[in-house]
Amino acid sequence: MKSEKGILEDTSSQDTFFMETLIVFLFIFVPMGWLIWGMLRFTRDTIGTNSPLKVKRIYRIRESAYFFKFDNLFAGFNVVLGLFLIRSGLTLPIAPDVHYPLLARAIILLTSAFIAGVGIFIWSLDFNHWKYVNGVVIETFPEEHELEITFGDFKLRLKEGDIVRVLVTSNDAKMRVSFMTYYLTNGNHFILSGKMPGVWVIHEYFKKIPTEHHKTQFPFIR
Repeated sequence: MKSEKGILEDTSSQDTFFMETLIVFLFIFVPMGWLIWGMLRFTRDTIGTNSPLKVKRIYRIRESAYFFKFDNLFAGFNVVLGLFLIRSGLTLPIAPDVHYPLLARAIILLTSAFIAGVGIFIWSLDFNHWKYVNGVVIETFPEEHELEITFGDFKLRLKEGDIVRVLVTSNDAKMRVSFMTYYLTNGNHFILSGKMPGVWVIHEYFKKIPTEHHKTQFPFIR
C-alpha cells in the first residue's frame, strides 16, 4: 500500500503535469485557432458568402479604431523613447575617457531626435489622412453592381465607366501608407486614403480602371 505521503506526491505531480499541458495548449493552439478563424473570416468577407460582390456591405471607421492601432502605438513608443534619450543626452555626464565628448553627445542627440521624429512623422501622416477617412461611408449594391460613397453630406453613386483612371500614391516603407485619387468622367475627382476600410471594394467592383502608381517617401495628401 502507498503511504499518505506517496499519494500526495502523486497527486501533486499530476496537477503539475496538467497545468503544464494546459499552458502549452494555451500558448500554441489558442493563437493558432485565432489565426485560422481570422483567415476564414477574411475569406468569407472578401470572396466568400459575405463578399461585397454578393451581399450589401457598409464600410466606415470610428475615430477610436483609426487612431488606436499598432502603428500609432509604435509611434507613441518612439516619441516617448526619443524624448527620454534627448533628456538623457543633455543631462548625463560623458565618461572622462571619451576623446570627443561633444561629438559623442551630438550623436546621442541626433539619434534620439531621429527616433522621436519617426513617431511624429507617423502621427502627422495619420492626422493628414484622417480628414479623408472621417465621415466617409462606402456602401455596396451588388444587384446593381454599383457603389455609393458618402462624404459628409454629399453622396456619390458610382457604376461601371464612371471612373476613368486611378492614381495610387504610396511610399516604399514596410509600413505602407497610400492614398488613391479617382478621376471621374465628368472631370471631377475624389481622394480616399488607403486607411479607409473597404477602399479595396472599389477596385474589386471596377477591375478595368486604368491605374497609375506614384511612389514618394512622404505620402501626405495635399
